[in-house]
Amino acid sequence: MGEKGDERASIRVLDPRVAQQVAAGEVVDRPASVVKELVENSLDAGASRVEVELGDGGTSHILVRDDGSGMARDDAALSVLRHATSKLRSVGDLESVATLGFRGEALPSVASVSSFCLTTSTGEGAGTKVLVDGGGEAKVLPASHPRGTTILVDRLFYNVPARRAFLKGPRAERAAIIETLTHLAVAHPKVAFRLSEGGRDYLSLPVSGDGDLLERLAQVHGVAKARSMRKVEYESGAFRVSGYAALPSLTESNRARQTISVNGRWVRAENLTRGIDDAYRSTLPSGRYPPVALRIEVDPRRVDVNVHPTKQVVRFSEERAARAAVAAAVREAIEWRPSPPASVPRPTEPSYSQDRLPSPRPYEPPGRYERVAERRPDYPSPASPLGPPAPRRDLNEVRERLARASRPLSEYGAPRREEAPEPYEPPERGALPRAAVDELRVIGQLAAGYILVEEPGAMWVVDQHVAHERAILDGLTDAEEGSVPTTQALLVPEVVELPPAEAESAEGYLEELAVYGFEAEPFGPSSFRVTAVISTLAGRDVAGAFKEALSAARGTGPGRRREDHILATIACHSAVKLGDKLSQPEMEALVKSWLNSRLPATCPHGRSICFRMGVNEIARKLDRH
Repeated sequence: MGEKGDERASIRVLDPRVAQQVAAGEVVDRPASVVKELVENSLDAGASRVEVELGDGGTSHILVRDDGSGMARDDAALSVLRHATSKLRSVGDLESVATLGFRGEALPSVASVSSFCLTTSTGEGAGTKVLVDGGGEAKVLPASHPRGTTILVDRLFYNVPARRAFLKGPRAERAAIIETLTHLAVAHPKVAFRLSEGGRDYLSLPVSGDGDLLERLAQVHGVAKARSMRKVEYESGAFRVSGYAALPSLTESNRARQTISVNGRWVRAENLTRGIDDAYRSTLPSGRYPPVALRIEVDPRRVDVNVHPTKQVVRFSEERAARAAVAAAVREAIEWRPSPPASVPRPTEPSYSQDRLPSPRPYEPPGRYERVAERRPDYPSPASPLGPPAPRRDLNEVRERLARASRPLSEYGAPRREEAPEPYEPPERGALPRAAVDELRVIGQLAAGYILVEEPGAMWVVDQHVAHERAILDGLTDAEEGSVPTTQALLVPEVVELPPAEAESAEGYLEELAVYGFEAEPFGPSSFRVTAVISTLAGRDVAGAFKEALSAARGTGPGRRREDHILATIACHSAVKLGDKLSQPEMEALVKSWLNSRLPATCPHGRSICFRMGVNEIARKLDRH
């Protein structure tokens, strides 16, 4: 081989600083992961209050302050060295890790890709300041500091341009931090958390009383959602499961509101989330996820937390038993409830004692969150809760296709097209009336949810909600080019409150949602005021539709798939519901518009819309044959 080939094949030992930056990529990939590692260190130090301050969504600086035990000078100097830890003494300790951090990688990893400053004190004598720039040699200085630790991470990834290039904008990075801190706060309800940037509080979660988990859930998800959650208390073999699980009537389109901790460690464990899915399997369509906050306690020797440097992936020695315990615990909580749900106190006003850590101005936590309508589109859960808003050019294409189905139900009656519809052969999933529309006769409504339709020799039972949903969706999808959605101003604007993480990213989607008829504007830290909607939504569940449309926009990439999801959301929330009493003309108009749609056999989620009972079948049941 030539010199060039030899050079490619040669093996060298990496410079220590380069090796450290490579290793840091496994632990720190964005500001949210920095916050997670530093906050978990604070929790290990026994902090009762943790405060996080950001600059530019954490891309310019991150400050984490706690009132934990602090460190002495020698420990502070060692803390920024790779594999220096106070939590392990021998290989055997790895079999029973009881702390959140233990690998000795978080601080040196963060310090290697930033300008890093740690100031700490045990409360006895002088404090200590440790300065590290880009993984260089640490400078240790005396400093004044109360008991606890403050860490400032400045210019994250300034020396790793390739990594910095992959960071998203400040709003998206801030939203990821809010989500991370929310999960940590739910996993540790006895600790107060605060997140701020530029004098504005994005999270303010104080502790009252004994740190009740249900009150923490009311703080982060809203009182209404907390009231729909049931207490979980279950023990099976080596596993004890506690927490709260929402009733099946309360669901989301992703797992953002599902928090699982194992021995106090917030984890993302696929095996455990499958256990949650098992519990709800018979009560929910696929792609819907109820809010859940579970704490699994198990002998540390039965769980391996040393699977990945982030320590969020865990394995159990009895994987099947762990999944079964979670499923049984949640199922028991949501299926049996002889007494009313526990009362939920109003979230405690965000105020600390006078010896609190220095902090920005107080902020009232998010309030109640309206229940979404009983049936909603079941979209697959997105891999990430934060997708980029669609490019502006995509929105112009949508504007041309929306107006036809924005008419009130009473205006339906004639087929959408002047020409006769092509013969329709229903899919195997569901049959349809064979008679022409004009030969059908609406004979009544059953239980304010099902329309009874007579055709020669048979009766059809039609689900009014999904039939109307199908008609509206096909109308929206097939709207004539050049049309614009007919919007209707709300007499009283609808104020929609969102969780902080969702509210932070929602503002970036308002222009896109305006194309679909939603006219909305920010209205407070975590709220939006909807002033107008597409006319099909007038008088319907505006708040639910707005939230679901936001979720659909965030969860899919730009293009037709995102458009389909948003339109399906509008159709679902625009349609009449089970329980809505309809007049004879309204039922006739609904049936006609449904049968004139393109795909009348099944609803947008694949469920059947109607079924047939023949006269002969009825006669047999009445012993007439």
